[in-house]
Amino acid sequence: MLLESVKVLDVDICIQQQDKFAARTRASADLSAILPYLNAIFKSADYNREADSLTFIHGIIEFSLIKDQINIKKFANRTELHELLDWMRELINDIWESRLELTPMYAARRRLPVINIFSLLPGTNCGKCGEKSCMAFAARLNKLEVKVDGCPALDMTGRNKLGIYFE
Repeated sequence: MLLESVKVLDVDICIQQQDKFAARTRASADLSAILPYLNAIFKSADYNREADSLTFIHGIIEFSLIKDQINIKKFANRTELHELLDWMRELINDIWESRLELTPMYAARRRLPVINIFSLLPGTNCGKCGEKSCMAFAARLNKLEVKVDGCPALDMTGRNKLGIYFE
């Protein structure tokens, strides 16, 4: 077991979404060794090996792991925070236990720029995705607020190319 516990240091209103919260926590262990494994699992993660940090989005929740810190943004209340921390602790420990069967990824992935995402979309501005334009959909996809399959007009070539960058 790598991570035994996580202590909540502080909770505040999330700057990015005022009706949600953000928390800063302290892990019982240095998480640096698990980050390359998490990077391999979460295709949309932003990993920085030199800074020992990894950021990824799961649903609408943003997780940032930095050495012995787990910071979480966009959760609704303390109950959800504790559920997310339990999920993260279990995920880290499960990955740690099976790390010999996994291939760590030390390379950093960078998010595809909005204009590059837009260039792979159909450009019809049909609105079937729920957005007013393909550019708006591209911007939300870049922020991981929507999924690639949220664009029903996207052809298989675009879907495959975007699938490399987005889960």
